Amino acid sequence: MVRPLRIEYPNAWYHVTGRGVARSPIFKDDKDRLRFLEALRESVEAFNVEVHCYVLMSNHFHFLLKTPETNLSRFMQRFNTAYSTYFNLRHHRAGHLYQGRFKGLLVEADEYLQELSRYIHLNPVRIKRYSKLPLEERSEILRDYRWSSLPGYIRLKSRDEFMSYSIVLGYKGGDAKEGRRRYREYVLRGLKYKIDNPKGDARANAILGSDSFIVWVKENFLSEIRLSSRDFSNLKTIRMPMPIKEIAEAVAEEYGVMVSEITKKYSKHREARLMLLELCYRLNLRKRSTREMGTELGGISGEQVIQAHRLMQKRIKEDRVLWKRVEEVTSRLQT
Repeated sequence: MVRPLRIEYPNAWYHVTGRGVARSPIFKDDKDRLRFLEALRESVEAFNVEVHCYVLMSNHFHFLLKTPETNLSRFMQRFNTAYSTYFNLRHHRAGHLYQGRFKGLLVEADEYLQELSRYIHLNPVRIKRYSKLPLEERSEILRDYRWSSLPGYIRLKSRDEFMSYSIVLGYKGGDAKEGRRRYREYVLRGLKYKIDNPKGDARANAILGSDSFIVWVKENFLSEIRLSSRDFSNLKTIRMPMPIKEIAEAVAEEYGVMVSEITKKYSKHREARLMLLELCYRLNLRKRSTREMGTELGGISGEQVIQAHRLMQKRIKEDRVLWKRVEEVTSRLQT
């Protein structure tokens, strides 16, 4: 069996999970959960690691971590040993508590932090016994679930001293009343439809990010790691993102306008501008962050890029001529 690919560097982000042996419980009561969080706090202080989200379930846990230093493995070894030793002594057992080594997925922050934090915080109501409950009941259970970092995101009095809240809340306006309200609504909206595990987009069960991020990781941190194993084979050939300049030139030619007229933030050529944003999104999705794209497209936000994509999708459903035009330009760019 190939050991999990561990990629560590300063200020890296990780989605970390641990599961009990044969899916057995890793907590038997609230005293265990309190000791687990105490061991987490002690390890955070000892290794200067930032915890941005957590949730404790009966037989597994999730963390969203940032490591200012290159020490994820040492941090998790100390933490897991501390809690496992306590658990075995208290419950008169021996042997491994966890199923294998912890899973540590390297994450591209700007693309996935919001999505991952919501996925982690929704775990308490994703279990079968809550699946048929009305939306309001599930919302209440989630808001009041004690063994999660979510209460601290929406209520100051519920905060853990070892937690870091500001970065995730920064995507919703900051760590203030309005930002906390927006984040709460963002998480609770996830109850209305199925939220897939973002890990489904990961490469080699090790990296969650755009192709440009994966290329950067490969070039800087994987040069000495053999990628011949079938587990890592999909990291070998990653297509680079298509330059926005090249896309802009194709759209400008299609509409008979200057490139500079459609790459600026406010353009009088509305349809050409929307097509440019749509093709940048379509051709570079998961290869570049929407924030990076927005910077080159006149200094707009990543959210504005996404909004333009949604608007264009609506328009091409209603306008077959426009749909055909988009498809033809896309085809030219891909040949």
